[in-house]
Amino acid sequence: MNLTARVTSRASEVSHATSTIRTVRIAVLGLSSAALAGLLVVPTSLPAAADPPVTVAEAKAVIEQLRTDAAAIDQQYAGVKEQIKEGRAQLRIKQGDVSVQTDKVAQMRLQVGQVALAQFQNRSLDTAAQLIVTPDTEGFLSQISTVQKVSENQNSVLQDYQQAEANLAGLRHTAETDLAALTEKQKELQSLSDASDKKLAEARKVLAKLSAVQRRKLDAADRRETAQANAEGRAASISRGTTRGSGKGVRALAFAKAQLGEPYVRNAAGPGSWDCSGLTMKAWGSVGVSLPHSAGQQYNYGRSVAKADLQLGDLVFFYSGISHVGIYAGNGRVIHAPHPGASVEYIKISYMPYEGARRPG
Repeated sequence: MNLTARVTSRASEVSHATSTIRTVRIAVLGLSSAALAGLLVVPTSLPAAADPPVTVAEAKAVIEQLRTDAAAIDQQYAGVKEQIKEGRAQLRIKQGDVSVQTDKVAQMRLQVGQVALAQFQNRSLDTAAQLIVTPDTEGFLSQISTVQKVSENQNSVLQDYQQAEANLAGLRHTAETDLAALTEKQKELQSLSDASDKKLAEARKVLAKLSAVQRRKLDAADRRETAQANAEGRAASISRGTTRGSGKGVRALAFAKAQLGEPYVRNAAGPGSWDCSGLTMKAWGSVGVSLPHSAGQQYNYGRSVAKADLQLGDLVFFYSGISHVGIYAGNGRVIHAPHPGASVEYIKISYMPYEGARRPG
């Protein structure tokens, strides 16, 4: 019987022990969002009274997957926010260039005006005529070459002005294009926020199918799991063979350890709440290494590290497409900010699809 059938019918064979709950959790991590979206759909032809109750273990598995999906969307959200941040910085530079070029064009316009005035004043008297009427013929002839140079300079001024105006038009167009792109990115940001909220709403619907007693059991199971994982992680962190790492990596890990138990919040980077890349960004930022607030973008920083060569503080990435990151804590574990409804915790690397690791700094 597949997971969909188990969720939509009573599953008496599922144990409520902690180890079994963890197994269910791991089993669904690889399922697609589309598959999970239909897990609790009941055919409309059946009366509501015929709906079989959902077990705590089944609800826990589905809720955790929906929240994990929401966290993955949150990392897309974080990535777009980083793009907007970079885009705004570039736009400010380009707007500054437009301002400088506008002033330059205004100054050149004055020069062009003076050239035009000079040409207007001399337009009715060509060189031959001026030679006839001038009282200082010898002096006038000696200045012809100078006059010709002035004429050439006047033409150059006009050409420079035309080029400057063209440059200004190009800068303005580029700035306007960038502004339009930022507007679209803002729309994308809202769309991602809505998508994440929708996943969490679906999780709340699943939770609502449980009785009050079942919800208390679910909360107790979550607390027990987290406490056990953190206890094991702390014990592992002081055991033999976990001290290998650079000074910066060890100190970055110490920062992450200090945040254990603090809640996950979308796009949060402390103090007091975190998403996964916000935690790793600030952990490495505490030792002077700058990282972007995005798991996908953090994967481009530092150098690649083989799984067998992981050291304390290394960044460990999960899921195809890089939608999650944690900080290596030794003995096959990371500290991470998991997803909405959870807090910063230890977790075994093997509980999530491993994608790679990087060593910043």
